Amino acid sequence: MERMSWLSKLHPRAAGHRASRSASLQGPVTADPETCLMVFKNHWCQVLRILENEKRGPKPGPGAADDLSAVRNNTYQMVTLLAEERAGAGAGAGAGAGPILQLVLAENLLERLLLWHLQRDGGEEQRAEQLKLYEMLISQSHQPLLRHPPVRRPLLRLLSLCAEPASPALQTSLVLLLNQLCGCVAKEPALLELFFHRPTEQGPADLPLFSLLVPFVHREGPTGQQARDALLLLLALAASNRTVATYITDSSYFCPVLATGLSALYSSLPRKIEVRADDWHCLRREDWMGVPALVLFMNSLEFCNAVLQVGRPQPAGARPAPCPPQPAGGCPA
Repeated sequence: MERMSWLSKLHPRAAGHRASRSASLQGPVTADPETCLMVFKNHWCQVLRILENEKRGPKPGPGAADDLSAVRNNTYQMVTLLAEERAGAGAGAGAGAGPILQLVLAENLLERLLLWHLQRDGGEEQRAEQLKLYEMLISQSHQPLLRHPPVRRPLLRLLSLCAEPASPALQTSLVLLLNQLCGCVAKEPALLELFFHRPTEQGPADLPLFSLLVPFVHREGPTGQQARDALLLLLALAASNRTVATYITDSSYFCPVLATGLSALYSSLPRKIEVRADDWHCLRREDWMGVPALVLFMNSLEFCNAVLQVGRPQPAGARPAPCPPQPAGGCPA
C-alpha cells in the first residue's frame, strides 16, 4: 500500500481554504482604532435596541423579519470589525485585548446574540448562522478570543445544540468550526482544559471538540477529511496529556467507531477490480482512486495508521512521528 503523507497534506489545502473564507469578510479595515470602535458601538446600539424591544414581546409578521435582517447585517459588520482588530495593552480581565474586544467581553455580546436567536426559534438556520459567525471570528481574528469566558461560554452552548442529527449543510459548518477550534488548541494546548465539560452531578467529563467529530470519522468528502484532520490534532495532544488520553479511551466511542467502521467498509469492498495490463502485480493508488468503495476504505485505513503514529510512545532515539496537520485556517498566537 502506498503510504500517504496524511499528517502533512493539509498545508496546500489550508492556504486555499483560508483565502476563500477571507473573501467572505469585507476588505481590511484601515481606519484608526477610535473610529472603528465608534462604528462598532453604533452597530451594537442598533442591535441592542432590537433586543431590548423584543423583551416587551416579539413583533408580528414583516416587523419580525425586518428585525432579523437588521440584526444579521449589523452583526456581520461587528464581526468584521472585531476580526480585523489588533491586540491592545491594558490591565484587568481584558488585558491585552483591543477596545472592541473589551466591549464585546464587557457587554457579553456574543452570548446575548445567541440567546436572542435561540429564543426566536433556535432552528437549523439560526444555528448555522451562529456557527459561521464563530468560524469567521476564529479563522480571521488577530486576537486570542478563546481565552475569554464570554467568548467560550456561548460557543460551548452552541456546540451542545449541534449534537443531534442535522442537515448536511449544518454538519459541514459544524465540522469546519471544530477543525478551526482544534487548530487553535493545537497551537495553545492550555486551551484544551477549558473545553472540557464537567457536569455538576457525578459522571464523566465530556470534550465536545472530540465527541462531536467522532460521528464523521468515516464520512466521505471534504467534511470527513476535515473531521479526521481535526481528530489527529487532538490525538497528538493526547500523547502527552493523560486527561485527554483517559477521556478518549474510557469515555468516548472513538475506538469502537474506528474499528467497526473500518470493518463495515471492508465488507462493502468489491469482490474484484478490473486489471488492464498483464504485468499488473500490486495495488497502486491510481488503481483504487476510481473505485468509490475502495477510496473510502483506503482513507479510513490510512487514518487508522496515522492514529497509531500520533498516539504511539516514541522510544529514546527513535524517529519522531510526523507533524500533525494544520487547521483549515489560522488562529492567533
